[in-house]
Amino acid sequence: MRVRRAGLGDLAFLVPLYDGYRQFYRQPSDPALAERFLRERLTRGDSVIFLAEDESGALGFTQLYPIFSSISAAPAWVLNDLFVSPGARRSGAG
Repeated sequence: MRVRRAGLGDLAFLVPLYDGYRQFYRQPSDPALAERFLRERLTRGDSVIFLAEDESGALGFTQLYPIFSSISAAPAWVLNDLFVSPGARRSGAG
């Protein structure tokens, strides 16, 4: 298994994972919305997405958003989204 930073070229892998993530939280499936949202985040640099994959394909993703910490007076990251496809759970992908 490997984890790497995802880019626009990974949308075909990310969209089904992100759509599955939204469905887990009882949102209706909407791959077009998922693609628009992810494309916008990646294009604008609003977030960083990491993709876990192995020889069988994409296993999961995490999305982090930049913030600033007033206490440490430094930038920081919020891990906002984490999803592992049901078939890859308990594989260490999370």
